[in-house]
Formats: sequence, C-alpha cells, structure tokens
Amino acid sequence: MQVKRFVAANMRLALTMVREEIGPDAVILSNKRVPNGVEILTAIDPEEITASATKTLATADNPFQQARDDDQQLLSAAQTQPSKLEVEVERMQNEAKQRAEALAASLAEKNREMLAQTVNADQISDQVKQDIKQADQQSSFDQMLSQAVAEPFNSSAATPAPEKDQEIVQMRQELQSMRDLLEQQLSSMAWGQFNQQNPYQASLWKRLKRMGIGPVMADKLLAKQPKTVSESDSNNVWQSMMSELSEQVPVIDNDLINKGGIFAFVGPTGAGKTTTIGKLAARYVLANGADNVALVTTDTMRIAAYEQLRTFGRILNVPVKIVDKNNSLERVLHALRDKALVLIDTAGLNRHDQRLKPQLASLNNIGQRLKTVLVIPTTSQVEVIKAAYHTYKTDNLNCCVLTKLDETASLGESLSLAIDHSIPVAYSTDGQDIPKDIAVGNSTALVCAAIELAKYMTTDNEAMAEEMSTLSKSQAKAQPVMATC
Repeated sequence: MQVKRFVAANMRLALTMVREEIGPDAVILSNKRVPNGVEILTAIDPEEITASATKTLATADNPFQQARDDDQQLLSAAQTQPSKLEVEVERMQNEAKQRAEALAASLAEKNREMLAQTVNADQISDQVKQDIKQADQQSSFDQMLSQAVAEPFNSSAATPAPEKDQEIVQMRQELQSMRDLLEQQLSSMAWGQFNQQNPYQASLWKRLKRMGIGPVMADKLLAKQPKTVSESDSNNVWQSMMSELSEQVPVIDNDLINKGGIFAFVGPTGAGKTTTIGKLAARYVLANGADNVALVTTDTMRIAAYEQLRTFGRILNVPVKIVDKNNSLERVLHALRDKALVLIDTAGLNRHDQRLKPQLASLNNIGQRLKTVLVIPTTSQVEVIKAAYHTYKTDNLNCCVLTKLDETASLGESLSLAIDHSIPVAYSTDGQDIPKDIAVGNSTALVCAAIELAKYMTTDNEAMAEEMSTLSKSQAKAQPVMATC
C-alpha cells in the first residue's frame, strides 16, 4: 500500500486530481484544510499501479490502440460510482435543500389558511409577528447548507465552488422574495381588518399619514382617541388630537438671537444655512445696529458660499471672517470676542466626506459657549431628514431651523424628527426675502401649516398597509393601535 498527498484549492479539484492520477479505486485516508486549500492523503495497492504501468507500456507502440484505450478509460471513469466523500456531500446538500423547501411550503400553507379565515384584528397582529419571526429564521438555511458541505471535511469548512456559491445566493434571494411577499399579504390583510372594524380611527390615521406623521407618532395620538364618535363630534376629536400634537412639538418661542451668543449653523448642502444666517443677521442689525455682530464661514470648499456671506456682510456693514488652515475657529472667535452675536456658516459635507469629522470636532471643542443649530430642509424625504440629524449632530446641538416651507409638500416628517429627538424649533423660513421670510418657532402655526399641506396629498390602502407593517416592526413602548381596538 502506497500513500500519496494531493493539495488543491478546494475539495472538488483535489478529488479530480486523485481520480485522474490514481483512478477510482484510490482510498482516501484523510483530508484537512491547509494554507493553500485542501490536502488529501490517498492510498493504492502497488500491484494495481504495476498492472496499470504494464498496460501503458504495452500500448505505447500502438498510438491508435492507445487512443482507444484512453477513450475507454475516460468512459469507464465517467461511469464509475463517485467516492464516499462526494456521496456524503451531495446527500447533506440535498437534505438542506429539502428542509428549506419544506419550511417554504409550510409558510405558504399557513398564509393560505390565514387568508381563508376571518380573525379579529389583535389575532392578526399576533400572527403577523409570529410569521415575520418565523420568516427571520429562513436566514439559517445558508448556515445549514454551509455546515452540510463542511461536515465531511473534519472540523474545518472547505472553500465552496463558484457554482455552489451561486446556488446559495439564489436560495437566499428566493427566500427573501417569499418573506417580502408574505409580509405584504399579511400587512394588507391586517389593515383591511382594522379599517373594517374601526373605520373612524382608520380615517384619522389616513389624515395623519397625509400630513407626513410617522406610524409610531400616529399610534400614540390615536391611542388616546375614542374608537367611534358621532358625526357631530368628529371635528372636535380631530381638533383635540391636533392640539395634543402642537403641545408635543418643542419650540423656542422667543427670538433666539436677541440675547446674543455664538451660533454655528450645520446641515446638508442646499438646506438654506447661508440664507438663514443672512436673515438673522439683518434682523439683529435692524434692532441693535451693526457694531456687535460678525459673520464667520468655515466653508472654504465652495467659493460661492464665501462670496454670498461676504455680500451679506458688505450690505449690513458687518465683518466677515473665514476659518482655514491658517486661522482656526478658536483663533477667529477669540478675535471676535468683543462681538455680542457671532453667526457661523459651515460646509454641507456628506457623511462619507473625510472633512466632516474635523469640522464637527472643531465645533465640539469650543464647548457649550457655542450653540449648534441644525438646518433642516423640509423638502427632503423622511430618510434624508433623519440622516441629516445623525450626520450633523454635535455635543452642543441646541435647536433647529425648518427651511423651505414654501416649497415643501409635507411638513409632518420634520415635526416628527423634532418631537422624537426633542430638538426645539427656533425658526422657520418660507421664502428668499431677507429679512421678512423667517419666523420664530410656533408649534400651532407649524401644525396648521402641516394640515393645510395635507389637503393636497393622497394615500391608499397599500401605503397604509406599509404603515401598519412598519408599526408592527417598531420597538415603541406604546401599545400598537390594533391592540387598543
């Protein structure tokens, strides 16, 4: 018995090398992972090697016979039964696929049963959560399949072949598609049941949706409202709910700059930071004169930004300073220490820009004597608004300014952000006119503006089903709407 060592990138190639060099009768003694891939130790009877070598010499003089023998050998090798290792790998892969198909069939059957039954709203809510949780377990199929392939190779996992990777990716995509379809159907069914059993609260929820109020906030508002009311009382209920919403919107109900201070305005590009600074500076100059106010910019990337601020300074007759590599923010503020009001314009950098962290760090280093003001463009989508908060949040974040109210289609998303993160609204702007188109934060006026904008918005059952799905996934402490019905 002779022992021979084979090393290949993966198990499939190693088995191919063994079969080509020794033949199907080789005995695999061991296999393990090595830095170069997979190592296989094989054994074969020396008499079989001698017989094979004799046959080769006998046919070497006749090339036609050699070719026929080679063809016959290839045909025989193709018809030879695979090794025990390959059989075991294939068996485990088939078992994993069968388990995946069985669970998928079980989920589909459960979905059909639920569609065929009439259940109340809270039962649907529980079932939605259970099925979504069960659907989350589908991700374990990939791990199960990987283990099935790796078990024959001792305790180490072999590198999967490209075609096996494609099968795993395809299975993952199919399972995700099934999960998305199941969630969509369950959410549509849950909304249908809720709309049928609680038409009044459903209509209120639709109105909040048109305002841009998110599902979690809507749930909190609806939880305090009656399930059914008479037609004459419906308007009073709505007014009461809007009053409660107004009370939850945090605002600074006085002119923030009147007392002076150092304010840095942060936010995405195009949010209206520079224009807002120009409006506030003009208001202060008209009320207190130009001697005690100064403008500062850290935006050295865009020439237009500095030029616009310098234009404001020239019109208002106030100094404009620039922060660059030769003049740090600390040094510039020290030079302006005799000014009662300093307004700082910053660059609108995205979260992937390497210059963003140093800019925010310089604001944090000033400490609490500097107040950061987040400028939120209300024209942005809800995810963009949320990203702006997390991107530009600083340790000394004090308040926010809602801009472009004259251009937005919905205001509820910005109000929800202010409520969720307790960021007082200091000002709101609704045009380019300086200094007229800016107002001190007023919760009632903002809610009324959101209601007025909602008149031009529409919603449908599909959108409401998505709202209900989002609510079921949230970890809000308040009980879901369906549980209160």
